[in-house]
Amino acid sequence: MMSWIRSARRGFFIGVIGTAAFWQPGGIGAQVPMEPQPGPAEGGTIQQGTTETAPPTQTPSGTVQKGTTETAPMTQTPRTDQAIAEQQRRAELEREVRDARRYRDEHRHHGETYVAGFGGVTFGGTTRNVEGRGSALGAPIDNPTLSDSAVYGVKIGYFHPGRLNWLGLELEGFNSTPHIMESGGRPGTHLRLTTLGLNVIARKKLACRDRRDHREVDTRRAETWESDDHSALHDNARCPLQVYAGVGLGVFFAETSNQFGRATDNARAGLNALAGTKFFFNEHIALFAEYKFNYVDLRFDQNQVLGGATAGLNGTYLINHVVGGLAFHF
Repeated sequence: MMSWIRSARRGFFIGVIGTAAFWQPGGIGAQVPMEPQPGPAEGGTIQQGTTETAPPTQTPSGTVQKGTTETAPMTQTPRTDQAIAEQQRRAELEREVRDARRYRDEHRHHGETYVAGFGGVTFGGTTRNVEGRGSALGAPIDNPTLSDSAVYGVKIGYFHPGRLNWLGLELEGFNSTPHIMESGGRPGTHLRLTTLGLNVIARKKLACRDRRDHREVDTRRAETWESDDHSALHDNARCPLQVYAGVGLGVFFAETSNQFGRATDNARAGLNALAGTKFFFNEHIALFAEYKFNYVDLRFDQNQVLGGATAGLNGTYLINHVVGGLAFHF
């Protein structure tokens, strides 16, 4: 009985002590970890234990902060600007080189063709070694002069490509009426003279402007602008003033008529010579002035004289022409 009482008393005291310990502030088992209060943080930092993201710190222009994906704009230095400008300049010059080469390849093997129309005056025509034929054989005949007249005609020509562009061929035809003047008691005679000329032409280009110097481009170090690098049309604009001269075969078709009758002399060979100057307004259009000289022996065997007798007149004809016209080159 007594042992039971002692056991009950001991249990009571133990319970009281445990209850007192539980309710005691700061006691064993009653400590609760205190959550630290957030304090003021410095700019750009994040306190431990918080989820707040600090604003990114300022970095020098042109750099990217580690751990971010933002790329700041690049600032070009003067050296970078110069390099870009140099690349653009070289690209532009190389484009011009390609265009020039393409133009050259398309035109360097092409010749130059032209057509022209002209008009002017025939003057100072004379005759030499005039003699009679048929019933007029042996009759004293003075050398008659030829009257001035108008002259008009057309021509077509071609200049060779490349280095022979100074040399060309020309076909022309023109018509004039240098009537035979009255002389030695003989009446005057109407004369119509048509000339076909096949000429060899040589020309010289003057007043040329300098070509652009493309040697500053490294890729063209071995390139030169020779006379055959451009078409002749290009040089017409670059060298607007040209002088030329030509000589060739003239084929003459003559017809005379007077009150006694009519006579012809066709396809008589002679000399056709010329010299002139030409000014180009552009690659295609040119104005020219030209002097021509003709030399030919003509025969008129069918002139009818009074009484029905047949008489003829042979002689050498020397004729001058000055003409001007417009030419189109292509």
